[in-house]
Amino acid sequence: MQTKRIFSAFAFTLLSILLLLIVASRGSEAARFASGVDASLGQPAPAPTDAGVMPGAKEDVEQTLGEKPDIDIDSWEYIIAGPGHNIGSYAPYTVTIENTAQYFDERAITPLLDFLNAARAAGYTPYIQTAYRSYSTQNYLLNGRASQIAWPDYPTVEDYAEAERYVAPPGESDHQTGLGVDITDRYYSSLDSSKLDQGFMTWLREHCAEYGFILRYPPAKESITGRSELYHFRYVGVEAAEYIMENNLCLEQFVALYE
Repeated sequence: MQTKRIFSAFAFTLLSILLLLIVASRGSEAARFASGVDASLGQPAPAPTDAGVMPGAKEDVEQTLGEKPDIDIDSWEYIIAGPGHNIGSYAPYTVTIENTAQYFDERAITPLLDFLNAARAAGYTPYIQTAYRSYSTQNYLLNGRASQIAWPDYPTVEDYAEAERYVAPPGESDHQTGLGVDITDRYYSSLDSSKLDQGFMTWLREHCAEYGFILRYPPAKESITGRSELYHFRYVGVEAAEYIMENNLCLEQFVALYE
């Protein structure tokens, strides 16, 4: 009888210790979540700032090397369209690109043509998949995607939110600036990065700054820009482009240097 009482007391003590350990563990996990940390990874859970730029943007900017270019950051070349940067009905004066159905900001058409001709001289066949898109065109595309998602019903707020994962809202597309262009190879015209001519994509990234262009949406900066597109290039001028590409920045980080 005495032995049974001792065993029961021991079992009760052991169970109590186990319960205390579980409670302490859950309390620690809850504290990590409360502080904005992903408990499963032990890393801060990213959240957009009021400006639509992820916290890492300014931290990365502080680590860049070299003196920043002496430019007027308010000049037309540095306009940003994206989450937290809606440019409304902004509409630059555009001209056709080599007599095609695509248009580009008249102030940057010569650098674009020089870029394309340099690619041809290197043995490639560049193809302009998409260039300038107006506010109304972007609105049409977004409405169309939302309608496809909702079919056969009318699109809801939730349908539009889903559509915006694929189509930028009007005022938030880099194409509306008139300075962004999707460049593919004429024989590999898909916008699926895995199906593009990788040699050509590499050439574009390595030489774009010489003509004032940057890779607008580098994969490593998707947490800041919200996109990853190896074919989308953006005109910012040679001085800014060389600095951005050499320091592995995105346009949001570059502009943040002057705030």
